[in-house]
Amino acid sequence: MKRVRVLVCGTNYGLMYLGAIRLAPRMFELAGILARGSTRSRKVAEESGVPLHQRVESLEGNIDIACAAMGTSGEEAVLCLLEKGIHVLCEHPHKPDFIDRATRTAAHYGTCFHVNGHFAGLKAASAFIQHANLARRLGAPLFLDAMVTDRSLYGALDILRRVTNTLEPYELSIRDHSLPLVTIKGAVGGVPITFHIQRSGTKGHTVLTDGDPRYIVDLRLAVGFPQGVLTMLSIAGPVIWNSNIYRSPTMSRPVWTRIYNKSVTSLDLYGQRVRANLLAVRCLVKSAREHVIPDEQTRGHIMDVSLSWDRITTLVCDVL
Repeated sequence: MKRVRVLVCGTNYGLMYLGAIRLAPRMFELAGILARGSTRSRKVAEESGVPLHQRVESLEGNIDIACAAMGTSGEEAVLCLLEKGIHVLCEHPHKPDFIDRATRTAAHYGTCFHVNGHFAGLKAASAFIQHANLARRLGAPLFLDAMVTDRSLYGALDILRRVTNTLEPYELSIRDHSLPLVTIKGAVGGVPITFHIQRSGTKGHTVLTDGDPRYIVDLRLAVGFPQGVLTMLSIAGPVIWNSNIYRSPTMSRPVWTRIYNKSVTSLDLYGQRVRANLLAVRCLVKSAREHVIPDEQTRGHIMDVSLSWDRITTLVCDVL
């Protein structure tokens, strides 16, 4: 089968996509780099043996898909790629107005537009989502609890949307804003929720970069069901199920169970993140070939996540 020709857009986080497609050389072929032309991007293109493009207009007509990791500055480029018939996997986060424009553009030109929420593809999160959906068959979620950073909020909402199937109706308000955490309470999708959000760059504080050790936690989620509570303690795990001891059908059943408990190093987690990106790229190719949109890439899902992220971010910014 002919290899899929991939354009990587951006050479910051875009390097993670370069690593991803290199894991599947029989399926993917790097066709080029799209970037502004910095010394780094020129070096990446040279070392990869592919051309560096600084404008979408300079692309030749042999690109199948693009992995776009350019942030908001690259939104117009993404729209142009979709118009040229190139399917796009777009790194999060993005505001609802852009998601709306991108999905409409993709529909008009017959291309696929996916948003990579990233964290849902990691092993602990995958186990969390799968077990939550099994538990939901016996009863709807009763509460949600999330401790996140400004950088992991979007990915957390993507995971929660896969658990609840909707984040509407939305009703949240600030309950406390004593730094470093802002506490928000209310409901999403009709389920009561509490957010504890660590936001950097407020009141003269330094903006923290991804992976900065001053972040307290990366991502911690809990979902309560009538039969117990499912908790993911970080994006690396573990994932634990605590049964409701008063509803347990037998006294011999364990009160708590490890759903995912693999020991993970930082190097292991880096490898997981690269492989999660590979899964996202493969999902885009599958959608393009089979003309089937997975639930987590429907317009309803990605608009729902983006809208909630934008509302919460605005709410937090208004008080800090």
